[in-house]
Amino acid sequence: MKTNPSPKAKDKSLELLRGKGLNVTHPRRKILAYLLDHHGPFSVEEIHQSMGEGFCDLATVYRCLGQFEKKGLVERRYFGDDILRYEYLDHAHHHHHIICTQCKAVTQLDDCDIAKLESMVKDRGYRDVSHTLEFFGVCAKCQP
Repeated sequence: MKTNPSPKAKDKSLELLRGKGLNVTHPRRKILAYLLDHHGPFSVEEIHQSMGEGFCDLATVYRCLGQFEKKGLVERRYFGDDILRYEYLDHAHHHHHIICTQCKAVTQLDDCDIAKLESMVKDRGYRDVSHTLEFFGVCAKCQP
């Protein structure tokens, strides 16, 4: 399933790539625009397939995502199923995920009310604090 990026995502991807000092190439721009347009996380294979047949090889997608990760544009996600996924790291929109242990569907959870815990960690002298939290369960579709 080939997808074309929205004009807004194309513009933002250009701005982000330049802002991070990365050369602007067609694969980098289109892959980043895809991640901006769609709520991930996505496997490398899913991203590659979404680019359309003949766009670039799988190794190019891996390289682009690795460069994006080094520059803080994307974050790796592991959900216990041996599939590496990536999603755009939107610092303005913190969220978590719940993963169905049956069908592997990933649902985004937008509310993260752990300010008290973060405050406790900072009170212990830690700085630049971050966290990850994933929930696992059986979704409504997979329940008998």
